[in-house]
Amino acid sequence: MGTDPETVRDVFASHYFLFAFLASLGTLQIAVANSGTRGLWLTPRRLVNRWLGVVLILAGIGLFFLMPLWIEGPWADGSVQADSITREWGQARWDELAGARNVNDIHGGLDGTKQAIWFPLTAILAFAVSAVIGALNIRILNRNEIATSEARSSPKEGGLAGLEKHSYFATFLVSIREFWAEIAGVWRTGLQAADRWSLFKMIFGRSSN
Repeated sequence: MGTDPETVRDVFASHYFLFAFLASLGTLQIAVANSGTRGLWLTPRRLVNRWLGVVLILAGIGLFFLMPLWIEGPWADGSVQADSITREWGQARWDELAGARNVNDIHGGLDGTKQAIWFPLTAILAFAVSAVIGALNIRILNRNEIATSEARSSPKEGGLAGLEKHSYFATFLVSIREFWAEIAGVWRTGLQAADRWSLFKMIFGRSSN
């Protein structure tokens, strides 16, 4: 391969970012559609939102594995079967798609560390997109399905419960207040639960059920 591995890595990173973003966004939309968390919906309708999530996941997978057909990279026609360092730059054939993405991370493929960085970023971006579009959808829903005084008033609870009738931005401050009010108790309860399974207690026979 006569191409700089950094160039190959840039191509892989951009393709992986798109794949992970669409998959994350689709998964989030299915989850919030099933739970009724309207503040994060991309569409005003639950059923449409659920199927949109499925389409987004399939689109992410399809694009990632099919893009070598029309986007040039280290998978040129007839070179995919070769070692990743000796491949040519170009477009792949249909029968080579299974191995087109199989590029060693030394030669430009994405290693686990890079993926561990990119994936959380795509998940955060998917949530941000859902929050922004969800805020617009809440306005539509407030005028139609949930046009009640409760939905139009300021949210009284945060978290997922608050997102059922309000946008993420409307519930943000309430969620922060609830977090600081409850985190001490959650932390203390969590430590007590973890202490029940303390290794030393289990060794000396003092663990409790």
